[in-house]
Amino acid sequence: MLCPVYSVKYFRDGYYKLIRFNTPRIPCLPTPREAFGDAEKKLSQAIARARSVITQVAICNDWDYFFTCTLDGAKHDRYDLDSFRKVFPQWLRDYNKKYRCKIRYLLVPERHKDGAWHIHGFLRGVPSDRLTPFVRGIHPCNLVDGGFLNWGDCSYKFGFCSLARIKDPVAAGHYVTKYITEDMAEACVGYGLHMYYCSIRLARAVPMGYSYERCVALDKFIQNDGKYCSTGYVKDVDWSFWLDYLPAEPLQLPCYAPESPVPLCMSNALLQLSMFDSAGWCSGEH
Repeated sequence: MLCPVYSVKYFRDGYYKLIRFNTPRIPCLPTPREAFGDAEKKLSQAIARARSVITQVAICNDWDYFFTCTLDGAKHDRYDLDSFRKVFPQWLRDYNKKYRCKIRYLLVPERHKDGAWHIHGFLRGVPSDRLTPFVRGIHPCNLVDGGFLNWGDCSYKFGFCSLARIKDPVAAGHYVTKYITEDMAEACVGYGLHMYYCSIRLARAVPMGYSYERCVALDKFIQNDGKYCSTGYVKDVDWSFWLDYLPAEPLQLPCYAPESPVPLCMSNALLQLSMFDSAGWCSGEH
């Protein structure tokens, strides 16, 4: 069986993720969770999955603000993340109806040493007339000088919060994953909680295809080496860059044709028009 050596995923214009498999892999057939083994290995896998999804959602979508919220114990139980998980989305749905807006979010909790929870993340669609600058003499100077904004409605409901305009979406997307630590993961998994929360129907990385031959030119983009795969990001190129590395060559066909709900855009694997048609790509549904 001919297995892929590289996988390419599209994150946003000019930004792609390159994955090099260090062990043979059959595309689109995930490893069963029970095969991960002991609890420590399962936790490691859970952290990797959470970081991957957070990075995708953070970078693949256009956000307005980086959001930080410190829960106020007088307004909400700072130690009950599950309660916040239930209350915040409902409050936001009511808020969207009240102000006729469409706020979307990606939130990543951070646990303090005393066990209280702190919230970080991304927001899009908050009405600008509901945001106010912080005031010198009343609020910390770093918030005033940094141009942070106060979302008074959220502060009144949950506690102190600040919003910062996102200048570099890629850098911000990678930055937020630093909050996914082993201690935080153990706290979340131990109580049956998630390591992130986000709105539905947010974009994620789109698989572009596979390459079945080792290529030195692609290896130079690899930045992080792992036991099973190595990864890197390719910046400031468009989709045509990959034509040199993911050609459709009938002589290179794999013995196994991967199945995926998202059709391969480019690959050594034979592309069937029916794949695109059945997925709605030919009819303009996507």
